[in-house]
Amino acid sequence: MRFSDFCACTIDELESIVKAWHDMDEARNRDRWESARLMATIIIQPHLKKKITPRQLLPLPWDSKPSGKPRNEAAPLSPEQRRERFEKLINNQN
Repeated sequence: MRFSDFCACTIDELESIVKAWHDMDEARNRDRWESARLMATIIIQPHLKKKITPRQLLPLPWDSKPSGKPRNEAAPLSPEQRRERFEKLINNQN
């Protein structure tokens, strides 16, 4: 992203960009772990008497069903509160 584009973004747009970047990075990370556990299952399978699934061999956090409880998320902020936090952050960086 060019600096001029960054400066022209609103707080909501920056928040959306960061969320999209985080989601993309998390998906990439999960894909790597899924590949690793599949490869481990393929490698170990000939040495076992019973068949084993990748999930049985290496359970990962996202395999379990969500508990339905919301994660520790902050209460939604008003646009004014977000702007104040953003300005405070910018002022502390200088």
